[in-house]
Amino acid sequence: MTARATAGGPIPLVITLGLALGLSGCAHLVLLHDPLTAVEHNDLGVAYEAGGQPVLAAREYRASLRLDPHQGRARVNLGNVDAGRGRWRAAEKSYRRALRDSVGDADAMNNLAIALHRQSRKPDEARQWAERAVAAGGARDSLYRATLDEVAR
Repeated sequence: MTARATAGGPIPLVITLGLALGLSGCAHLVLLHDPLTAVEHNDLGVAYEAGGQPVLAAREYRASLRLDPHQGRARVNLGNVDAGRGRWRAAEKSYRRALRDSVGDADAMNNLAIALHRQSRKPDEARQWAERAVAAGGARDSLYRATLDEVAR
């Protein structure tokens, strides 16, 4: 016996229910490929952070790091989100990892010095990182010097 599609039969009912469920929001869009690069995820995180959305920013920084685990800038930015939320130990971890991947990153040096100082941990190490940031110099030299002054007190 074969099933026939009739006006009131079970096959149109199944199709109708399927369409109704599919169009009612029960269906989910599944992305099989992330169209953004690691750098673009980082940049999106920066935009979210600037817009006062640290949770979304952290999500984007993590997405960046999934695509490129050695993306030092995303690692520093993730540490900054943690620092902004008072999670100094997590921030310290991010800055240390960033420095393993990018040994000359003066921002990571400076921010690690601040994280150590805010935790009242390892004051000598905090001073050393601040000194290294000042020695590296760059556009944020005055910020690095202010950090050195703060941790040296």
